Amino acid sequence: MANKRLGEVFAKHALSRHLKCDHVAPVRCVSVDGNTDWAELEKENQWLASESLVAKPDQLIKRRAKQGLVLLNKDLNDVKGWIADKLGKEVEVEGVKGRLNKFIVEPYVPHDPKDEYYICVYTARENDVIMFHREGGVDVGNIDEKANKLSVNLDADVNKEDIKDKLLKGVPSEKEEMLLTFIELLYKVFRSECLTYLELNPLVVTNKIYLVDTALVLDVLAFAGKLQASGKSIDKSKLSFTTPFGRDLLPEEARAAKLDQQGPGEFKLTLLNPKGRVWMMAGGGASSLFMCDAVCDMLGEEQLANYGQFSGKPVAGERGEFAKLIIDLMTKEKVEGGKMFYIASTVGPVGSGKGSSDVFTAVVDVLKENKDRLKEYDVKIAVQQGVVSKDTERKEAILKLEKFLGIPIYAYGPEKTGKDILSEVFKIDPATVSKRTSKNVENGHLDKEYSADGQKDWKPVKTLFTKDTKAFLAGVPPPVVQDSLDVDFLGSRTTPSVAALIHPDSEESESKFRWGEGVISIPTYKRIDEALKNHSDVDVLALFAPPPLAFKATMFALKHPQIKTIILNVGGLSDLQSRQVLSLAKQKDVTIIGPGSLKHPMQVGGIKPGCFQFGRMGGNADNVLACKLYRQGSVALVSRTGGLSNMVIHAVNHHTDGIYEAIAIGGGSYTGTSMVGHVLGYQDNPDVKLIVVIGEIGTTEEQDVVMAMKKGLITKPVVAYCVGTCASAFKQQPVQFGHGGLTAVGAVETATVKNKAFKDAGAIVPDCYDDIGKSLSAVYQELVRKGTIVPKPEASPPSLPAKQ
Repeated sequence: MANKRLGEVFAKHALSRHLKCDHVAPVRCVSVDGNTDWAELEKENQWLASESLVAKPDQLIKRRAKQGLVLLNKDLNDVKGWIADKLGKEVEVEGVKGRLNKFIVEPYVPHDPKDEYYICVYTARENDVIMFHREGGVDVGNIDEKANKLSVNLDADVNKEDIKDKLLKGVPSEKEEMLLTFIELLYKVFRSECLTYLELNPLVVTNKIYLVDTALVLDVLAFAGKLQASGKSIDKSKLSFTTPFGRDLLPEEARAAKLDQQGPGEFKLTLLNPKGRVWMMAGGGASSLFMCDAVCDMLGEEQLANYGQFSGKPVAGERGEFAKLIIDLMTKEKVEGGKMFYIASTVGPVGSGKGSSDVFTAVVDVLKENKDRLKEYDVKIAVQQGVVSKDTERKEAILKLEKFLGIPIYAYGPEKTGKDILSEVFKIDPATVSKRTSKNVENGHLDKEYSADGQKDWKPVKTLFTKDTKAFLAGVPPPVVQDSLDVDFLGSRTTPSVAALIHPDSEESESKFRWGEGVISIPTYKRIDEALKNHSDVDVLALFAPPPLAFKATMFALKHPQIKTIILNVGGLSDLQSRQVLSLAKQKDVTIIGPGSLKHPMQVGGIKPGCFQFGRMGGNADNVLACKLYRQGSVALVSRTGGLSNMVIHAVNHHTDGIYEAIAIGGGSYTGTSMVGHVLGYQDNPDVKLIVVIGEIGTTEEQDVVMAMKKGLITKPVVAYCVGTCASAFKQQPVQFGHGGLTAVGAVETATVKNKAFKDAGAIVPDCYDDIGKSLSAVYQELVRKGTIVPKPEASPPSLPAKQ
């Protein structure tokens, strides 16, 4: 993960190393757990026996004081007794049960409530923001509305006059100079230590400044880059992060976390209910949630046994090991009616033996090794791929495996919804299943109304791709290049959209690819400037390079006015790098699509039939033909993730006249184009008659679209749905699902609240993701009835060779 919330002990000591000035009191703070040797601790920290103390858990528990979990102004014996009484004991905090196993002990700072202040520094898209409020503590509440704010541009530094004028209003004069110096120094630490969030609440200010409660978020990638530049590195094997309260990791979960931290693949494994019937191993971020939603909607939250998701580019054997971890958990308890092991990939053929998206092939050996256990626990297997494939070898392999295992294997394509699959596997009639009582209800409440600050960067995204678009593809694997060329040919382009390839390590001057029945040569260069020199008509650059190279290449390309659009099929850019790219791109008036989050480069994708394809959007030629992506329809689609978009493209094709353009903007913390920008562009485009927005839990991208609809800026029909309504099944909040953006921080970022907001704004919102086809059909038929859409005669695409 790019960002991790660190423990308070680390946070305080990290700050104390840098905040060395006469105004700041030295930080004294120790960590206590079940292995603590009190005698040794007292010997090293003699202040423990001589001062009044504070004790509290350090397990990511919010509002500890209100939960009775803070001991104030007590001596060491009292602290020992209090911790001993609570250590290892199960308690319930806001509906979540867990054991207390880690505590902080620090000196008690005598002070008046009026001495408590609030400071928070966080990163925004184009600047950093410092928030300050003259009141702090547990009851501060609604801080976004109360606090004074100061924005600092990326290429600027804090100005003492601005700090005084914009932040320190109402501060007693005797404390003003002390706070002025402190905030200036604090911001320098924020920048130099690669932080993305830093909160001090309360900050106690008497004759000195005391750090009482701290929380920070580290941009791990930027920090690693800083270390690398100084000749150092992070030892990933020694990384450990505090787990949320109530989430003591099982051995299987801990091993999955190690896979996630140490390799190029991303793995998320959370056990929800060992007696649940549905166990999942899904490729993709938001796409993994649609089955979770279906289980919760149809069978109830208690039947969702786990959350198992992977993505990125796992090294050999990691997928198999991940599958083994899930099977180990699955085969511990028997349940009446048996279980389903759902194995899915939404970006490519499952079990075809082709490419990184081949999930099923990677786990065949593990399934065979666990044949007897799977039969004993009555496990049925459901395999789903997100794009159409006519691969007969895959089908034969599945039938052969089913015979070997002696258990049912159900194989599906993108046409099947989650409820379709559950109905068939468990022999359930959907009509007899009542809606779950928690449908559309989230824990907690919407504690603040979302409000856009003006219209932000709500600039419509202009038309980016036409039949004349020509692009450089940098670092793109040959199979992906071939897919793009097949889309071009099937879309009746007379010349390829791929003008040249850029591969720094290539020794070839040209590469051969299939073009219909023939073969074409595409120039290959080592450097971007060489390609630019020889192809003055190219204005699009698509990058699939590793993060360090991608950042340098992007910053280099941004200096050349010829390039107007840069597509970052890249995962692993730090937040700082992303913000630097977007800042320069804005200055140069260059459109950036992407990047993806840490290990999700394929979140970024797009297809405009007959014009251009990038990423894995639309899949290979089989899926292009099946979804009629060789001609433009009337429906435009925008989402944050490419995998789920492929599923939706299939629904659009079967219920409307097809896709005009589909864009996945990426799941990175900071992306170039926005959902609302694309939607406003489609609003202005006369060829687009219907807009589809597929959202997800986390971020406020969708809420921007909602606000634009409420302002009357979007008047065309919008079909919208946000996946992740299953989040209420995950009692520990916030939950990190797939990519970095898939975490709801506050009610406004939950899928349920977003769906309601879309509905209130006038969008057509299906009751669940599985009903999106019905909603599309209803809206499309009404547009045809009104004459807004006049269906075009179907055209046949050119023929490709039989052997793909």
